[in-house]
Amino acid sequence: MKPLDIRDISIIDALPVYDCKKVILNVGCGEGRIDYHLARMGYRVYGTDIKQPDAWEEIEQLSFHIANVFDLASFPVSSAPIVISSQVLEHLLEYRNALRNLLRLTEIRLIITIPFEKSFNDREHCNFWNDRGSGEFKDIHEFEAFCAPYAIAISRIRTKPQDMTTNKYDYLIVVDKRQDIVKRARR
Repeated sequence: MKPLDIRDISIIDALPVYDCKKVILNVGCGEGRIDYHLARMGYRVYGTDIKQPDAWEEIEQLSFHIANVFDLASFPVSSAPIVISSQVLEHLLEYRNALRNLLRLTEIRLIITIPFEKSFNDREHCNFWNDRGSGEFKDIHEFEAFCAPYAIAISRIRTKPQDMTTNKYDYLIVVDKRQDIVKRARR
């Protein structure tokens, strides 16, 4: 089992503490590094990706399924209390449609990570976000409007000590569907 990094730990810290079944759908799980840890923590985890990873090992509480975020029928469950999608949206031209589907799959909490600007400069990235949305970068705050009416928190995660000097980090986006802020404002 591979060790967790600070991004994984931040995702775990963002899990709901109460009022939640312990079921997680991980969309774009890759080799499942965090999934094995979540299963050992007692969660029932459905890891999904567009292709079978080379080093996947089925264990109790954890299963892998080929699924495409643009085809909801391809998922092993129609929805889950917790949906995680880490380091996925930056790879998808139609990331807004993917985000819309992630919200449909989510019953309680959606947890997303994406890199800041070109922090990790992967040739496969086609979307880049920053705090201003200038030039080739999209404004990270578009997630607030897109995920309305639900509560949303956006924070920064530095994954390595050198990230402080190189200004590299990830965004952690947490959407909580229990907190419909539009309904609360109308009361």
